[in-house]
Amino acid sequence: MLQDAYLIKRCDEIESLLMEADTWASGDYKLGANLAAYVTVLLVGVIEDCIEYLVAKRVRKAHDSEVEHYIVQSLHQGFRNPEHGAISGLLKMFSEDYQQRFKHRIPHDGKEAIALQSVVSNKNALAHVGTSNLQLTIAEVDSYYRDIKPILEALEGILV
Repeated sequence: MLQDAYLIKRCDEIESLLMEADTWASGDYKLGANLAAYVTVLLVGVIEDCIEYLVAKRVRKAHDSEVEHYIVQSLHQGFRNPEHGAISGLLKMFSEDYQQRFKHRIPHDGKEAIALQSVVSNKNALAHVGTSNLQLTIAEVDSYYRDIKPILEALEGILV
């Protein structure tokens, strides 16, 4: 379970949006698909933001504002598409222990990593292919979100 107020707030935003989108799209498949796409893009953004937040919180422990600024800016500019491998690689830059703890809690072939990959792939398809073949439903995005949330919990436990 998430402990940090910022992470909880960001996840609550996604949960509220998923509930609202489900209500709005009731009976309208096309609207539901478009709302699912919208929530997918937001969900990936929230995941990226939460990871950046956790890294910044961890870096602050060093009490070096210049190093903190450099790491936060570098991460903000270069960390996109937060797939399992990218997260694992980021953690390895801190220590192999962080990476191993993450891999132990979130295996690359586990439902959490698969859900994350699905969300990132759907976001990328939407951005590069467009909405012409939208197949995603709000229920699927909700299921992905519920499977992804333990990734944030694992990262919070490792980095904080």
